[in-house]
Amino acid sequence: MEPQFVEKPEMILVGIVGCGSDVSQLDIFGLWQRFGEHSKSIKHQIEGKSYELHIQEETLPSMHFCLVGVEVQEIEDVPIELFAKVIPCCRYAVFTHHFSDGDFGYAFKAVYDWLKKSDYAPAYPFDIQCYDERFKGPDNPESVLDIYVPIIPKQG
Repeated sequence: MEPQFVEKPEMILVGIVGCGSDVSQLDIFGLWQRFGEHSKSIKHQIEGKSYELHIQEETLPSMHFCLVGVEVQEIEDVPIELFAKVIPCCRYAVFTHHFSDGDFGYAFKAVYDWLKKSDYAPAYPFDIQCYDERFKGPDNPESVLDIYVPIIPKQG
């Protein structure tokens, strides 16, 4: 799986957050269900895409945060159950995952194997999954999603 490289401006995501010591402790499907109950009340949405932001803390004890939501043009009257997160402008390696190639575990192993062998390092301890019209559901082999990994050149 080879990436494309893109520069993205600052993004503002609004959604529901869950956390645990690692991603396996999260009920991401449940987060999406809860988000669906509030999504229509979010102002200034940029239509057509949804996101999963995964932040893995680099400190101990380890914490993994997941925000499921949408991008907005500005933050205004965010419902109390939701959170807003400003993602800095950054260069990203973008990997397109076709569900017919395997599951998420396969995709993320391929992404991070590529990163270890590449001339790049993570710019921040997060990645973003982008869901658009190509995503037909987690069990549909025709589904496609993009995985964004913020990158910087490796030093030395």
